Amino acid sequence: MSPYKKVLTDSSQGFSLKEWRFDSTEAGDDSGNGSWSAKKIRLVGGRQEGTEIVEIDNGALKFVVVPTRGMSIWRAQAKGVRLGWDSPVSEIVHPKFVDLTDRGGKGWLNGFGEWVSRCGLESMGPPGPDGSNVLTQHGRINYLPANHLEFRFEPQPTQRIVLRGMVDESFMFGPYLRLITEISTEIGSSELVLNDTVLNLADIPQEMESLYHINFGPPLLGPGAKFVAPVKIVAPRDARAAEVDMAKWNLYEGPQPAGYTEQVYFAELWGDQQGSTRALLQAPDGKSGALLAFNVHELPYFTLWKNEASLKTGYVTGLEPATSYPFHRTEERKAGRLATLAPEGAHNAKVTIKALLTEAEVNAAVRKIAELQREAPRVEAKPMG
Repeated sequence: MSPYKKVLTDSSQGFSLKEWRFDSTEAGDDSGNGSWSAKKIRLVGGRQEGTEIVEIDNGALKFVVVPTRGMSIWRAQAKGVRLGWDSPVSEIVHPKFVDLTDRGGKGWLNGFGEWVSRCGLESMGPPGPDGSNVLTQHGRINYLPANHLEFRFEPQPTQRIVLRGMVDESFMFGPYLRLITEISTEIGSSELVLNDTVLNLADIPQEMESLYHINFGPPLLGPGAKFVAPVKIVAPRDARAAEVDMAKWNLYEGPQPAGYTEQVYFAELWGDQQGSTRALLQAPDGKSGALLAFNVHELPYFTLWKNEASLKTGYVTGLEPATSYPFHRTEERKAGRLATLAPEGAHNAKVTIKALLTEAEVNAAVRKIAELQREAPRVEAKPMG
């Protein structure tokens, strides 16, 4: 087998393939690792009209990347186990139908339904003024299209599919930032890797925020599900989150009746000597789960979003490693958590997401997390906000 490379979109050349496909047969893959495929299509109808997606099936893991939406990942499935959730927003809404300023700057929610969405790059968190600027919820990157998209198949040293995208967030008298992402997966694997670089294209320093909003519903979420991580310190975001017994902040009760409002917890995690850490959502029966791996030097702050609303109104939890907490940018700046990129500087982050499909895999993940737990977590009762 030979390496394969195909440019799917290049705005500098005014070029974008509406439809494209490549698979193990065309690659001449006789390795015995099973069949795999990748295809790009353009959606039609409703608010998804014009949205471009890339569907990837590595033989064990299927997922959908949305270049039109900041290289987000809409849904995934690993050998029958769903990774994702049921949002009231069922279509992959094209950015042209989303006004980020809607409802006081909360228009971001008009298209929110992804398994993995990025928040940033100029800012994230709630809307509101920051000096002469008015920031919208969670920033703009999730609704900006990739201006360059490239597919690669690498047969050596391990068979791997790579989707590389470039998204610019630029604004006169505003940010001049670029996201370069490589989303990769090994053939036959139950995991994928997001390897991201945010570049400051300006010749002056620029503030930057980035948060990975990784969302799960049933079957991994349900009564008895558990969040497991090597927690150094955790605190409720606000008075609502503090209403819960903090001994149970990482446990899930199941869908709640009308009137329920979200609960959010902020944490810092232990890492090993190199900063590597893990966080796990364990399914109610303990026989499956989803494991995140990242580096606390790159993503030092973690948010656990628990939205145990009724099933049809957005029953979901979010595991969210980030460069800062999702308070308003003014608060993060004041707290000293806001990252600043030097002129032509860069921020790198790598996030690996793995579906755990057996009880043995879940138990092994729990043991490795326990090894990272250097001392008992400090659990704060007082809200941070």
